[in-house]
Amino acid sequence: MTVMNTAKTGARLLGSVLSLCLAAQDQAPPADPEGKKPPESWAAESRPVALSRTPGQLRVFDEDDIQRSGARTLGEFLLRELPSQVQNQGGPGLPSRSYLGGGRPQDTVVLVDGVPRMDPGRLGQNLNEVPLLGVTRIEVITGSPGSGGRGGTIALFTGRPEKPGLSGDLGGLGGSSGQGQSTATPGFAWEGGYLSGGNLSAQEKQTTETDRPFRMVTNFLGLGQTWGSARWTLAWRGTFFGVPEPYQQVTETTRVYDAARESRQRSDTGQLRVEWDLAPGLKLETTLGLARFRHEQAPQGTSQPSPFQGRETRFLSALYWATGARSDLSLQLEGLEVRQEGDENPLVLGSAKGRQLGLGVEWRFEPRPGLRLLGTVRGTRDRQSLLIGGTDTEVLDASGHTLRLGVNQELPYGLRLYSALGGGRTAPTVLQQLRNSLVPTAAPLRMEQSTFVQLGLGWGQGNWYGRLESQQQTGRDLLAFNGQGYVNQDRVRVRGTEAAFGWRAAQKVGLEGFIRAQEARDLNAPESQALRTLASQRRPFSSHGLKGFMGWSRVQAEVHYTLQGHQYAAAGDSEGGGTRTNGLPPTVRATQVVYRDVGMSTTLKAGRHWTFVLRGEHLLQPTTDAAAWAARSREGQNDASIIDGYPAAGPSYSAEARFRF
Repeated sequence: MTVMNTAKTGARLLGSVLSLCLAAQDQAPPADPEGKKPPESWAAESRPVALSRTPGQLRVFDEDDIQRSGARTLGEFLLRELPSQVQNQGGPGLPSRSYLGGGRPQDTVVLVDGVPRMDPGRLGQNLNEVPLLGVTRIEVITGSPGSGGRGGTIALFTGRPEKPGLSGDLGGLGGSSGQGQSTATPGFAWEGGYLSGGNLSAQEKQTTETDRPFRMVTNFLGLGQTWGSARWTLAWRGTFFGVPEPYQQVTETTRVYDAARESRQRSDTGQLRVEWDLAPGLKLETTLGLARFRHEQAPQGTSQPSPFQGRETRFLSALYWATGARSDLSLQLEGLEVRQEGDENPLVLGSAKGRQLGLGVEWRFEPRPGLRLLGTVRGTRDRQSLLIGGTDTEVLDASGHTLRLGVNQELPYGLRLYSALGGGRTAPTVLQQLRNSLVPTAAPLRMEQSTFVQLGLGWGQGNWYGRLESQQQTGRDLLAFNGQGYVNQDRVRVRGTEAAFGWRAAQKVGLEGFIRAQEARDLNAPESQALRTLASQRRPFSSHGLKGFMGWSRVQAEVHYTLQGHQYAAAGDSEGGGTRTNGLPPTVRATQVVYRDVGMSTTLKAGRHWTFVLRGEHLLQPTTDAAAWAARSREGQNDASIIDGYPAAGPSYSAEARFRF
């Protein structure tokens, strides 16, 4: 069967399922039978809420999940947990982007301890530039416009010492492909406060031969103290990446390899948060966040890197008010200033600046037990300008908004039904404005508009659990690249439906499987081309996976299998749909391959302090070299790549030892 026929069949199936259940969210596995507190979400709403009570699509991963994976970055971790919704360009450190819910990378917001971490030099945060050192919790929320992201939110939370006095972890890892890694995360806690820090240094060979390996160094520092009714926290993180990118040019007809080509990135982020308990049921939080991102990266088709940098300052202040026994209200004031200087394209000169002021309201109400309503309204005022040749020119002055209304109904027999709908009007990125400065005839960019609807059915009873969820998002005036610059033209409809079913007996044994169908359709294009434009590429029509674990007294083994199905995509990767060296956009075509991935790990806890982990990842991927890549010998083969033209990381094996004190 051809990909086109598969696409049509998948579209009909998807439409049928959507008509029955236009749906949404991750039903959490049942709580432990030992009577522990029900699992909560810390990011789905302005205050922590039980997973079974919030009308949203979300998944939660804890510290054990992160440590068992051995992932160094957010992209590595989510690639196996959310196949087809996160896609990687190749080997270690190469770009990994989110297509959460079928949306675009720029539609997903990444939060670190409640503060957005968005690099203004990227059209959507590169998830492989977000380190996981010190992160003990990850939440993935599909379609949460209250956070500013139409596609969803990925929220990371850093840990703190669990007991008074000195504590922490020391770890070392070694393995195939030149893998080497060391970690240290010491901490000290006292009554009412703590000090924590950490360092991770790692390296690994690229998938094909390069002059230098992938390198990564990240450090963080956290300090917290309680004085009376106020809690103060201060956090800082600095990261360096050196990433071999030898694939200098990847088109339908040309391949150029340069073993010395690489990119480098440095980032520093910090935040200060103060929480005050003003009165019973009344709380105020204020946060100041600062970030700076510095890059040296060569554009496609060249080997010489271009330096560029961006920075942003954020101010967030939120007031939480328990207005009654069954309702509460949250008010939030936000301020943002972002600046981008230069681009990976050295022809882009000058800088772009953006300012945003936002005011949001969230209302939560439970009219009767088991029925819960959630409403979110957020308004913004956006101003953007270009500073080129000493002239400051305003290019945008407009108002935006996001709206969301959700309903969660708990039902008998462990069932719950949840739904949400809403929409938004959001500004272009300052990077798009800066790139358009190269096109004197480019029309001013307008605000993008979108609407969404979600529906889900969750179930959990005894050791069994399941979910069926779906979402649809429609956008208009979306920005697209027309070969010269960005223009408002796209009308895109994104649909996704997912089902999962699992069984778990506490921490001893468990098995979970899922299946997902999705598509992005360009409504401006003729029917025969609706899946073949840059607006609709890189959403596999189907994906599925299976994950199981088995534990004994001190040993736990885990295995996972995922598959990403056929998709329409361009040969090579072009962030946001940039041009090739001939000045034309890439050709989106049907791929004939699938990507399957198998990995496993075994964890041994030896006494109170020692933990050993053996891992095998990417066990189905063929090994390759530069000559085979240039000769296209793996072209069209299953499992050889996720994004056409970039070889996937081959099989790797590693052993890690951790000492907890």
